[in-house]
Amino acid sequence: MIKPALLSIVLLAVFGTLWSDAAPAPFSLAVVPSRSFGDGGIIAMSHDKPQDFYVVLTNVSGEPQVVWELWNSWGHQTISFELTTANGKRFVLSRGPQGFTKNNPSTSVQPGEHEVYAIHLDKSWLTAPAFPKADEMPITLKAVYQVSPTPEATEHKVWAGRVESHTYHFTLRQW
Repeated sequence: MIKPALLSIVLLAVFGTLWSDAAPAPFSLAVVPSRSFGDGGIIAMSHDKPQDFYVVLTNVSGEPQVVWELWNSWGHQTISFELTTANGKRFVLSRGPQGFTKNNPSTSVQPGEHEVYAIHLDKSWLTAPAFPKADEMPITLKAVYQVSPTPEATEHKVWAGRVESHTYHFTLRQW
């Protein structure tokens, strides 16, 4: 008879190995600010006319990868941001709900190629919790690309999972 403690160790070893052998994400993620200088950059948030900055999704696998487009409901919320202010307060920025009439996974990113998303933090982006208003502030920012495992993702062979960029030190300008 196997003792419960030994069984726990065996199960942890077997399942821990299975979990750690999961295939790596086929993407890497980077952020390109509106303007950069030294080891930092500037991004802007505005209700009407923010400056664009970019999120670059790179296919690091050896196979083409189908991705959802941001202009339809399947891809509308695949990109979000985790932002931290200088005082350590954390915020999540994500696109708010919107009505759609069409869905289509119309982009296939080839191995070693990129999908570049122009981001404009306007009134369509929501923050949780509510974000403080300031003309300019230092922040750290991490981009997140996340696709939920849905029947549509399976049908269209869209990878489901989460990829994060590294953390960037930026200045956020608001107007």
